[in-house]
Amino acid sequence: MHDSGVPTTVDARSAPSGRARRPEIRALTSIRALAAIEVVLLHTLFELGGKPAQALPAVVTGALTRGGMAVSFFFVLSGFILAYTYCDEGSALRGSPGNFWRARFARIYPLYFLGFLMDAPRVISFFLASATSLMSALAKIGIAGFAYVTLLQSWHPRVTNTWNTPGWSLSTEAFFYAVFPALLASSRRWSLPRLLRVAIAAWAVPIIAYTVVARARLVDLDVPALLTFWRSFPPLRLPEFVLGVAAGRLFLSGRLPADLRWLRWSGAVALVLILILPASGGFLPGFMVEMTLGAPLFALAIVAVASGALPTPRWLSSSTLVLLGRASYAVYIVHQPFKTVYMAAAHWAGLDSPSPALLIVFLVSLELFCIALFRWFEDPSRRVIARAPKYAG
Repeated sequence: MHDSGVPTTVDARSAPSGRARRPEIRALTSIRALAAIEVVLLHTLFELGGKPAQALPAVVTGALTRGGMAVSFFFVLSGFILAYTYCDEGSALRGSPGNFWRARFARIYPLYFLGFLMDAPRVISFFLASATSLMSALAKIGIAGFAYVTLLQSWHPRVTNTWNTPGWSLSTEAFFYAVFPALLASSRRWSLPRLLRVAIAAWAVPIIAYTVVARARLVDLDVPALLTFWRSFPPLRLPEFVLGVAAGRLFLSGRLPADLRWLRWSGAVALVLILILPASGGFLPGFMVEMTLGAPLFALAIVAVASGALPTPRWLSSSTLVLLGRASYAVYIVHQPFKTVYMAAAHWAGLDSPSPALLIVFLVSLELFCIALFRWFEDPSRRVIARAPKYAG
């Protein structure tokens, strides 16, 4: 799901050193908190909430568990915020590619690696218990661990979900970061209409391909490995990021008219369509609805909110919700291993029966833990890495 992947792992406060920082767009920061909770509830609502959660109306549970769409939102928001933070007035990269990649590493990796460490006991015990031999278990642990720490797990479905499952989106984000300088360099002289056309066309290609394969039943797309491939393979998710970059360049271009009524109405329509899109599964491929179909709508809504064309309630920019938004990356990347620890503690106390209380205490404790991580681990780690000498010796 900060700049986006997840919660997006970028914010305007990460501007290149020595250059004027653009102000944080507080409403977008707050929305990250809401999207991160969507992902968390996807993984916990029924498991922790028990029968009362299962008894909720389908429309309610559907609205609370659109984690796949939330990840798509994070990918689009990532492109938007990266463009907003790192594009200069001529749509070129502010600073060098090396400095950009260093800043991105400082931003995402400390918490990402913490998630690896937190999930290690579960993964290691699983392989030791399920493998046919110790050597087989050690080999699987080594392969899965290497894929995770090198941010490569989303390139092969066999290892994508093995270690701290939400980390796959950071692997995909790492690919976005790798190509971002080249993307800006190759497209900086393009007109905005051309960039938007290319972004829309690129977004449509995997959707059309998936639809053709699904309708023609060329292969069984319900095979778990193929589902993981379509969800996680970085080049297939790149168009969502490119849509965000195009939206960011549009926002920075100064070409939005003084009269933003058209953007207000189109942004409002985009929000309505985002809300009803999940109900279109009977007419459209449900898996692609969940993954990528909303990306252009997200891009439009983000520009409408960022420009002020789409009014937002005052509470959306409140200090509390903004803080939760800043902690949303931690919520996203550690919620699964945190759940393992939480359920072990609940079991030890004899309080692990699924119930609304178990779910609510989990959500509150997760948010408090992640606020602490943001204040005393994530942000300080980023600053230390960003300020470290670039070359040693």
